Amino acid sequence: MYRVETGRTLTSMTDRRALVFLFALFAVPFSLAQQEPPKVTVTLEQRVARLGTPANDNVADVRQLASNPGVSAGLLIADLHSIPDSEEFAKADKLPMEHVLWLIRALRYLTGGMDFCAPSKHVFGNSEEEQNRKYWLTFAHKECLTFFAFWPSRGRWYIAPVDAQKNIIAQWRHWYATSGGKFEYKPLQNPPPEKWLW
Repeated sequence: MYRVETGRTLTSMTDRRALVFLFALFAVPFSLAQQEPPKVTVTLEQRVARLGTPANDNVADVRQLASNPGVSAGLLIADLHSIPDSEEFAKADKLPMEHVLWLIRALRYLTGGMDFCAPSKHVFGNSEEEQNRKYWLTFAHKECLTFFAFWPSRGRWYIAPVDAQKNIIAQWRHWYATSGGKFEYKPLQNPPPEKWLW
């Protein structure tokens, strides 16, 4: 009588090691796939710096800045600067313009809608464009100009003259230096666009 070999058995040490190796080879990538990717920490400074940049979720960044409004307001104000007030610049949606407008929007959001306005030595002309610019820049405050304004039905932005911008920036800086540390920040909750975006 003779014995028929029915198949190879995994009895040798080499075969066992090969099986463990194959298991590890397939199990490790599977376990890695189950883990969440590491979260990237974005600082408040980075959020302020990227406001207004293409493809950035500006509203999400503003909401994150609201988690520490006192510090965020200081960072936003430190980054404020004047921008050209020409019609061409406003129509072109230039990156420097978008950044500064988002700084102002974020300040409005963090402070519960606070805003500043200023007079200007600029003499608005009689053209329809200049009269529209004056109308929208004085729409919210009547007696003085806001930093920027938006004509919703036309999708048209207006930028205040540079002297008014500088005055408004100075007001934000003075406010933060004298009141920013003790201010009771109440960020806006689901505000309408005209409350902070325009």
